[in-house]
Amino acid sequence: MASGVTFRLVPGLSARDRAATLAVLENAQWVYALGRYPKKQVLADEIDVKMLRDRIGAMRKAAQELSPAQRKKIDVPWARLEDDPDETPDMLWTVAKKVTPRVLAEMRPLVSDTPEAAFLITPEPKTTAAKKTPRRPGKTKAKTRGKIGGKNPRHRR
Repeated sequence: MASGVTFRLVPGLSARDRAATLAVLENAQWVYALGRYPKKQVLADEIDVKMLRDRIGAMRKAAQELSPAQRKKIDVPWARLEDDPDETPDMLWTVAKKVTPRVLAEMRPLVSDTPEAAFLITPEPKTTAAKKTPRRPGKTKAKTRGKIGGKNPRHRR
């Protein structure tokens, strides 16, 4: 009996590109998760900064395994994922906040036909804060306090 689960095959990915994409996405999940915490909290902790640096390094290494043709097809700022010898924790944070959600969003559909894709996270779409309506100058409510036309209808004469 069939389970009813079907995976659609995404054309155009070689086995090497598929493995590299999965490796990039696995490490990007860790970086994305760290980026969900407050910046001061992550950058103040040496262990978190080390993990951020290691996972971004693993993402870079896996991204180098992608074929150049595949890299051109994916709309990701690859220049920000390149190794930088003068990298600061703030630069790592920028990669975590700006690049990683885009990597997840762009690369996840490429491996949607693999069973591993079921365990990949999807970044939350950014929502813009609703604009507050400006307060109108002056009084906005009548100060009748139950009176209509200056008279209280409950008191009859």
